[in-house]
Amino acid sequence: MVSRMAQLHIQILSVAFAAGALGGFFNFLIAPLFGALHITTALGVHIAPALVKADLYSKIFWGGLWGFLFVLPLRKYIKSWWARAFIFGLFPSAVQMFVVFPNATPFGIGGIGLGKLTPLFVIIFNTLGWSVPGYFWFRLAGYEDAESLRPHRITGDTEALLD
Repeated sequence: MVSRMAQLHIQILSVAFAAGALGGFFNFLIAPLFGALHITTALGVHIAPALVKADLYSKIFWGGLWGFLFVLPLRKYIKSWWARAFIFGLFPSAVQMFVVFPNATPFGIGGIGLGKLTPLFVIIFNTLGWSVPGYFWFRLAGYEDAESLRPHRITGDTEALLD
């Protein structure tokens, strides 16, 4: 049998993954939406992907993994949840711009080969399309970050937190 504290940690990690996966679903939709509305192309960025099932699965899986960022204890340093969501969105954006684009595509660092404003759209897609809906869901489920599970923050019986 696992301890109550271990159960709480499993619970928060499960919610973080689920919230990130939900964010991944929205992230799957945002770039095609911007492309369909000709927002990206009007600004000289050639990002207008189609809705492809394989991309959906990938976005949900990676979104779920990125969701573990939501447990970082940023709340005591940054009071605005919007600012925290923006910071969370910078992590996958940085990986996209500095790892994926230069190593797995011909578009170079930041995806500049797709247009000069590509880095801006990568940040918009990962913030508005992943971290804002994902982190909102995480907060809606009753969590702010891992700090809410620290023993000194738990008042009363931990049983109530599991019910």
